[in-house]
Amino acid sequence: MRTLYIHADFMEFEVKKPTPLAEPITDEERTGRMEEVLVAFLTVERQDQDRAVQVASQASQDIMETARRVGAERIMLYPYAHLSPDLSDAETGKRVLREMEGIVSDSGWQVHRAPFGWYKAFKISCKGHPLSELSREIVGEETEEAPKGEERFIVLLPDGTEMAPEDFQGGTECFQIMMAKEALKKDWPGVGEVKYTRLCRKFGINWESMSDSGHMCFSPKGALMFDLVADHSWNVVNSLDLPVYTVRGTNMFSLDEGPVAEHAKLFGDRLYVIKGEKRDFVMRYAACHQQFAMMRLWNISYKTLPFGAFEVADSYRLEQSGETMLCFRTRRMNMPDLHVVCADIRESEEWFRRLDQRIYQEAAYLGRDYEMLVNFSSWDAYRQHKDMLLSIVRQHDRPALLHFYPEGINYYWTVNIEYHILDDMRRAREIGTVQIDVGNAERFGITFTDETGRKVFPVILHSAVIGTIERYLYMLFDTAVREERQGKVGTLPTWVLPEQVRFMSVSENHLHRANQLADRVQQAQVRVGVDDRSETVGKKVREAKQDWVAYAIVVGDRELDSELLTVYDRAQNKNVEMSVDQLVEKVRSEIEGMPFRPMYMPRELSRRVDF
Repeated sequence: MRTLYIHADFMEFEVKKPTPLAEPITDEERTGRMEEVLVAFLTVERQDQDRAVQVASQASQDIMETARRVGAERIMLYPYAHLSPDLSDAETGKRVLREMEGIVSDSGWQVHRAPFGWYKAFKISCKGHPLSELSREIVGEETEEAPKGEERFIVLLPDGTEMAPEDFQGGTECFQIMMAKEALKKDWPGVGEVKYTRLCRKFGINWESMSDSGHMCFSPKGALMFDLVADHSWNVVNSLDLPVYTVRGTNMFSLDEGPVAEHAKLFGDRLYVIKGEKRDFVMRYAACHQQFAMMRLWNISYKTLPFGAFEVADSYRLEQSGETMLCFRTRRMNMPDLHVVCADIRESEEWFRRLDQRIYQEAAYLGRDYEMLVNFSSWDAYRQHKDMLLSIVRQHDRPALLHFYPEGINYYWTVNIEYHILDDMRRAREIGTVQIDVGNAERFGITFTDETGRKVFPVILHSAVIGTIERYLYMLFDTAVREERQGKVGTLPTWVLPEQVRFMSVSENHLHRANQLADRVQQAQVRVGVDDRSETVGKKVREAKQDWVAYAIVVGDRELDSELLTVYDRAQNKNVEMSVDQLVEKVRSEIEGMPFRPMYMPRELSRRVDF
């Protein structure tokens, strides 16, 4: 921004005619006059579009300081496009001037803003003293709070004992590895080769070479698994005995919006920025912006609290290209983001405990366990939530690693837990999370009406109960790889397998019977394939195993007239005799309560393309 300040005996103007960019005005706004005034002629430049909030704030402070120095009694803000050849878009110019008018007015000054985008005639009487004419260039530099002190770590035991990490020798291998990396800053080398990516490729999950680095693509099998996990995340949050509002939103937001710009500072150079026609946008890095933008317009009463808002939100973070990992660390992720809106801290702690319990349940369902890295924004936040945390640590009967951020920064949150598993490479990997947010309600203007009729800012919980969709898939694949390392046949839960049952005809004479059996099983909402190709039985059986089909059945002469089937059970890695009804009952028992979708590819293998 470029400015020219004139300390004047008076300044008056009259609007003549609009330009194509003119803002609407009333009859009263067509003229203006102020005496004993500091007139600030203002030109908003293109470079200000990336930091409009900072420019408005710093320019306002400079104008008010100058007015005090010269003894002006009033301030006039006058848009003036002639101080720079490189103008911002009109929307940014209007927004910056409106923001400045609000800041100056809220600071107690009598201020008048001349209309933007109009041709105007003006008269001014400059006082002529040495400080009466000044020029400025405002660059809108970031001003960050200076942290006081350094980050700290302690280990909290279930009996309430606090220990220095370097003195603690207990806990699981996962805990020790997590503590070594986070608190002791020791890089823990991975052990062996990365194996889970073989399963990603098996199910058609890969990097997209025609996109930016870190972006994934899903072939039909992977796409089906992705959607099933997304459906599962919806089922999880809607089973919490909590009213949940599912929403759907956009994936980009304007950095001209104050709350967006403030929150964006936390992510620094990990933001994706999109250049628009008139203003710039940031690709959202969580579901927060969309849900909060909606909530600020909702009419919320204490009677409706607590409630949840949920979206499986595509989110974007510009991770280092050398650090991206299929499913685990990506530049585009899909976050099943649940926000629980609570009346106060007490209620938020109650739901924090409930979400913590459900997060552990979801891991246990897959045969996994978590270790906790608990982040606190300050020591005061620890004292505030210590009783809650101790109850969680005691319930799980395990230590927690506590991380304290440097003091002196006004974080929007107080406490969050990152839940880590130990993967096949013996690395601690974060999957789920839950956080208490005490700042964004005020930042976005989200309020509820309490019993007395007052408008109150709620406390908001953030939670990804199962992690991102991609990280949940990562945990599924990593679990299967661990089974293989233990000498077992790798398996996935039946509900998430793209093909749950496959019938394989010995010859064309058996194909009709294979389809009859497939129809009966498919009617029970089971995903069924039919290998109708002119291949040997041996090859068909091998490929069914390679495709990780849960149950594979050869249909030959015996099956033409019999209900009894010889079923290859992948989980047991052996053939089992059962009837068609027993097969259906077994599969249904394994997928009970879990989401179902039909296959995303033809039932007949002869009609499938080779991915």
